[in-house]
Amino acid sequence: MNAFPIRQSDFLNFLSTTGSKSKKLDSNYKSVLIDELKSEKNFEEMCSETWQKYFGQSSQNYYHVINAAGISPENWSHNDFPYQKFLANNVDESVLTWKPLRINPPQLNSDVQSKLTATLGKHAVIVPPELEEKLKTDHELREKVIANIDKIYKFHTQTPTFKMPGVKEYGTKIFGSVTILNAEGEVENCVVTSGGTIMAPDEETLRQIEHERAKKLKRKQFNAKLLEQARIEYIMTQNLLIIR
Repeated sequence: MNAFPIRQSDFLNFLSTTGSKSKKLDSNYKSVLIDELKSEKNFEEMCSETWQKYFGQSSQNYYHVINAAGISPENWSHNDFPYQKFLANNVDESVLTWKPLRINPPQLNSDVQSKLTATLGKHAVIVPPELEEKLKTDHELREKVIANIDKIYKFHTQTPTFKMPGVKEYGTKIFGSVTILNAEGEVENCVVTSGGTIMAPDEETLRQIEHERAKKLKRKQFNAKLLEQARIEYIMTQNLLIIR
């Protein structure tokens, strides 16, 4: 069987202009099919929904159709790699051929930290042109690729399994991410940055702190009362000595 792919817009136009007396499609079926096709989300819209799901509406999101799968794992994992160049409306394509100019610096290096901070609150998915064409007509492929991206975000945004004694997370981490797909829709390269989280004592620890604070206040008030009594006794003793 031969397949002849056509664009969705062309097919919708064909359906809308087909005569009412068509033997192949009655009016009810055409109406349902047109509504179904129009309601189907494209891949960029699916990415937007995934970004909103994990990062909310306040993040800056970018969708680029560029072949970036050729970046080597060594260059990608180098702490100097300029990930932030993908997080803009127009990508500086020099990033595709970037090479390190020095040995890999530690992640706590001030320059490295500055670049990572620049990615926070921003997210990008990079799709090669070949994959972009497939995604336009292949619904199952769209679902598969978005599931791959979902796994990346879910893994990196979940609450840590370990828990520090007496500590609770009260805030949401600020994330940044760049995800590069290959022609098959697999994740070729990905980086997820995090700005940390707001942490504070948990409820039990807060109760203990409040209890200790109350005890200290009570002790302070008791000591103040003892001091006042001692002062009064001293004055009375001095007066008695003067009278004698």
